[in-house]
Amino acid sequence: MPELPEVETVVRTLRPQILGKTISSVWTSGLSLRMAKRLDEAALRDCCVGAKIRAVRRRGKFILIDLSRVGGQQIGILVHLGMTGRLRVQNQREERLKHTHVVWALPRGSELRFVDPRRFGSVRAARNIDVLPEVRALGLDPLSELDAEKLRNLLASSRAPIKAFLLDQHRLAGLGNIYVCEALFRARIHPRTRARRAQGKAELLVRAIRETLQTGIDNCGTSFRDFVDSTGEPGKNIKALRVYAREGEKCFTCAGLVRRLVDGGRSTFYCSRCQKR
Repeated sequence: MPELPEVETVVRTLRPQILGKTISSVWTSGLSLRMAKRLDEAALRDCCVGAKIRAVRRRGKFILIDLSRVGGQQIGILVHLGMTGRLRVQNQREERLKHTHVVWALPRGSELRFVDPRRFGSVRAARNIDVLPEVRALGLDPLSELDAEKLRNLLASSRAPIKAFLLDQHRLAGLGNIYVCEALFRARIHPRTRARRAQGKAELLVRAIRETLQTGIDNCGTSFRDFVDSTGEPGKNIKALRVYAREGEKCFTCAGLVRRLVDGGRSTFYCSRCQKR
């Protein structure tokens, strides 16, 4: 699933392509997306047709596209990429991929297309997207809102393993499996350490999280298979990964072995020497 760096990459590459443009029409496939829910086509058309794109931003793993109508009415589109979702700007003459589910028509023959083969993503239009329940439920943004004191306070009240703690979107918004593994390695914290026992490393962990995410953003995200930015380019962050997907290989820091744990069907990678429990 695309995480904060991938979503931020999509936002940054999408912004110069669509900002200030007016949506002339909306097409949908009619198929359901996340949680088998059908798209609210009427709401999409009501909000989008004739509206001007005034901002493209990120909140956690969500993409928020702010729109405005004549008269100053503020509306927006909320997009979650799910596991295989893509937002691409393409010419209307280019063939639409098989799993295209939403198309916004833009000036000069261009289209913003939402493609999602597995249909775990979501697209929603609303009058005020910032107050939607899924947005309001998000925790602190690790890049812009988190500091050591805030993290220390959150850790103090949690008995969860530190990895599960960091993956909880109600606490920190945007972190996922790849970047949590990488951040814990940088902070030298074992992934099964109880969260409250990591309070003493709060400052180090905040720095590790930020460095890990910023590296991912600088490298335009991590692409193993599905992820591409809004221009169709894959991310280049695989070469920067220190432990993720490197089971059995030598640690770049100590030459110990990178190992893998499985919790709840999700793989966790860590260094057996650098991250002692």
